[in-house]
Amino acid sequence: MTRYQPTEFSVTVRAADARTLRVAVRGDLDYDTSDDFALAMYDTLHAHAEEHGPTLRDLHLDWAELNAFDSSGLSALLGLRRRAHSAGISLHLDRRPEFLVRMLQVTGIADHLTQPANRGVPSSSPAIGEGESAPMS
Repeated sequence: MTRYQPTEFSVTVRAADARTLRVAVRGDLDYDTSDDFALAMYDTLHAHAEEHGPTLRDLHLDWAELNAFDSSGLSALLGLRRRAHSAGISLHLDRRPEFLVRMLQVTGIADHLTQPANRGVPSSSPAIGEGESAPMS
């Protein structure tokens, strides 16, 4: 019998410019790693804002190397969407594995997650990196 060996979870910036950020998510995004995902994304967005100011418009998440995804991962992704949209950043979920597509269809939130951010109306929430504290673990 072959035992399941989880792939180490990681979030890696693959490309960045002032307006677009491309990030690869690898491994299992689940109960054990959802806080790591939230913190890694907070740190990534904060570092981008420090370097470029509030110019980021599109955040592309590449899911090709995602192995598993549960409700905790979904909650972390919804938190990222909320934070990104408050800063005028649209999420793009690229190269989704079939199990992620199914999860988003069953929960009915695929369109919500990828809805373009409203960039014309200032938010009452601070932008990424402006007066925010890191997500709670």
